[in-house]
Amino acid sequence: MIRAVLKNGFVLMLLSALFYALSDIFIKLMSPSIGSIPIAFIRFLVGGLILLPFLVRGRESLKGQSTHLLLVRGLTGTAAFFCLIKSIAMVPLSNAMVLFYTFPLFATFFSLLLLREPLKKLGVLLTFIGLTGIYILINPGAHSLSAGHAYGLLAGCFAGLTVVLIRKVRQSNGPLIIYFYFCLVGGVVSLPFYVAGFAMPNSEVLLLLVVLAVIFLIAQLFMNQGFKYCKASEGAVILMSEVVFTGVAGVLIFGDSPTAAFWIGAALIMGSGVGLNLVSRTSNSSASAPNA
Repeated sequence: MIRAVLKNGFVLMLLSALFYALSDIFIKLMSPSIGSIPIAFIRFLVGGLILLPFLVRGRESLKGQSTHLLLVRGLTGTAAFFCLIKSIAMVPLSNAMVLFYTFPLFATFFSLLLLREPLKKLGVLLTFIGLTGIYILINPGAHSLSAGHAYGLLAGCFAGLTVVLIRKVRQSNGPLIIYFYFCLVGGVVSLPFYVAGFAMPNSEVLLLLVVLAVIFLIAQLFMNQGFKYCKASEGAVILMSEVVFTGVAGVLIFGDSPTAAFWIGAALIMGSGVGLNLVSRTSNSSASAPNA
């Protein structure tokens, strides 16, 4: 039974989306009292410590290939994660996640800019549809752009760049070393801020932070395994079910009341993201940028 599940791409991706959604709920609940820095630092620390023995046991070089690109990927993934945490803390969970899932639009742009991948006419149309959805969802005519919305868009932007970088480094590196560098860079970046504002967490908070870090790692491993058994575009589309899970949680747990503008904007954004993933069937594409 378990062996069959571990070879079912659809189930693995759905489980990954579910665990990512669970991590989003944890962040929404914990960030007001704990802050984003401890959440990020413990996530990177625990993830790196858990991965390290597997890398050593597998005798995989910790240096990796194209080290400079691994470091840059780690930096952009870290920026995406920090922006996502801030967005989740400041706006309704469903809004933050929809804005984060604009990353296929940004990935299309960065693929054109950095990898010189041609942009088809359908891709241009889908990108325009996605941008229209962003405008409707944020509704800038009714109010000024909030910091939470800006952080959500920045998270999508950095995640899109991360996806493009993963396509590049995946050609010569395994998924474990890529994720290890993400944890390494994230830990180094967040450490000074964590030390500067250090306050010894009580045992309950520390346990919650460790549980959150483990949930992130499980989601990542399910996703990495899932991409072995389904096409990249299909896996990315299934991962978008994270938005559905967080949307339900937003209503049931946090009392979110999505407006008509949200539903229309979300439909356009998600539709364009699905379309762009289906158009771009690149074998090395990965959605590890989300939560990045």
